[in-house]
Amino acid sequence: MLRLRLPTVPRVSMSEIDDLNVIVTRKRIKHCYIKIDRENGDVCVSAPVRTSEKTVRELVRSKAEWIKSRQAALAVSSQNQQFTFEDGELHKVWGNEVPLVNTSEFGKRGVHRLKNTLVLNAPVGSTVDIKERLLLSWYAQEVKMAATGIIHKWEPALGVKVGRLAVQKMKSKWGSCNVENGNIRLNSELAKFPEAALEHVVVHEMVHLLEPSHSKRFYSLMDQFLPNWKAMKALTS
Repeated sequence: MLRLRLPTVPRVSMSEIDDLNVIVTRKRIKHCYIKIDRENGDVCVSAPVRTSEKTVRELVRSKAEWIKSRQAALAVSSQNQQFTFEDGELHKVWGNEVPLVNTSEFGKRGVHRLKNTLVLNAPVGSTVDIKERLLLSWYAQEVKMAATGIIHKWEPALGVKVGRLAVQKMKSKWGSCNVENGNIRLNSELAKFPEAALEHVVVHEMVHLLEPSHSKRFYSLMDQFLPNWKAMKALTS
């Protein structure tokens, strides 16, 4: 007798794993996948039907660093979308909220910091997109200047040499390191957090020049050179 095979309905469950809201969907697939909901930051796991709860927990914990980094980046991105760049609007600069002032007469076009004020110099009638690009460019300059000093401080301590330093807005990472050429790339959004957060990211990437993977040795080196790195990392959470 020919039996009609009905499609398997995905089973959805919710759980909390180490303070993370996790939505698990079990369906007819071969491998597990993780993504972050762009709307609310929830962790969404797609897993084969017979995947155990223990396996899901181990997977989420193994990806905890990526998950938190992605959630933080999405949170910053969400904040950016709300800006109108009107006078008095507050923008984060190195962990502090600084009021913005618009002008079309102050020196070179771009963003300048005068004491506790951000002066955005742009032609009259400039769109929000133009103003946002000017601010992002300034953030990148701030991160590059601060990170250069941090690198010079830590190169002799770690016994490594950084190649090229690049700064740009990144969607899902605070930083990355090419262990083959020593180049480091940083997220310009780091200029919104206390400088200790930037130092943690820079040292993290530099330690990869000693240990490429996130192994026990890697975290042992972090503990050795930067004992309070966990507290510094929490500044971007």
